Amino acid sequence: MMRSVLLSVFVLITLMSSIYANAEDDKNKNYAFAPIIISNPNIGSGLGATGMYFFDIGERQEGQPRSSAQLIGGYTNTDSYFAGLLTSLYMRQDRIRSTAGVFHARINNEYRNPLGGEADFSTEVLAAYCQATYRLWNNWFLGGQALVTDVVYKPDTPQDADYLDRVGAEDTTAGGIGPVLTYDTRDNIHYPSSGTLMEVKGFFKPEAWGNTDDYAVGDVAVNHFIPLSEKHILALRGYGRTGTENTPYSDKSRLGQRSDLRGFKSGEISGRTLLSGQVEYRWQFTQRWGAVAFGGLAKLWDEDLEELITEDIYYSGGVGIRYMINTDQKLNFRVDVAVGNGDNKGIYVGIREAF
Repeated sequence: MMRSVLLSVFVLITLMSSIYANAEDDKNKNYAFAPIIISNPNIGSGLGATGMYFFDIGERQEGQPRSSAQLIGGYTNTDSYFAGLLTSLYMRQDRIRSTAGVFHARINNEYRNPLGGEADFSTEVLAAYCQATYRLWNNWFLGGQALVTDVVYKPDTPQDADYLDRVGAEDTTAGGIGPVLTYDTRDNIHYPSSGTLMEVKGFFKPEAWGNTDDYAVGDVAVNHFIPLSEKHILALRGYGRTGTENTPYSDKSRLGQRSDLRGFKSGEISGRTLLSGQVEYRWQFTQRWGAVAFGGLAKLWDEDLEELITEDIYYSGGVGIRYMINTDQKLNFRVDVAVGNGDNKGIYVGIREAF
């Protein structure tokens, strides 16, 4: 299966490269499009597509990011599907940044149960998110975020329902708000070759807004990019996330989510607190083509899910190829192959870097 997927992806990118072969640059292109061959450990294998449209709001100075709207969708052989719309706005010459999106998915999960057998159930998610920050001074931004989600779990058998009960998975329609602090010195938001991105975020989710209890979650992410030469970049990422004692299963920290770490099914291994680190070597060997090699470590803590956290340290590593579908915005189409301990593995296809 993995060989056939990799072959299909190679053919796909080769066809895409022939389409762009006669283009000297993308300075007049306001769009980027890529068909997607999906092979993800969380949702199975299938087909999808994603596209981005770039535009400016007001006057934009040289070097400032462009606003964009992205549409993505896909369907897999596990009868899982997803669709989403995301907008990223940079206004008043990048003094105001805003991100908003809606997302709907039905994921048919096949989790390995550390206590024996498998747990088969579907997760249906409908979510709406918005974030806005204002540049306080230099490279510091301060703002807030809001999230509304509807999560429904549907077990296949009574035994699968027992698994959901044991981990505390409950249907919820809930919301939350919280602060956002950002420090950003990256030279490019899509493919940084230098600089640092630090984000500190938090959510307060009160019981009065549909949550199972009053609780809060927060995370810190630091991405740092070191130019080794004109075509070689070392990318580093540290990530931490935790929640208060009443954090429900649907809001636990998960391996495999937000690319921390690639190679694991998102949600199969989760805990209240997560710490992880990654390193990625990036080589852009032509104007369009590139390659990466990456590795990472993670640790989880949770007294309620202690029996499901089977390793003291989780690790994964892999390689990937890149094809730049828009050289003006330095926007890459990426394919990553990752393996981790516990016989975990996966292939990831999409637009933009993992971090």
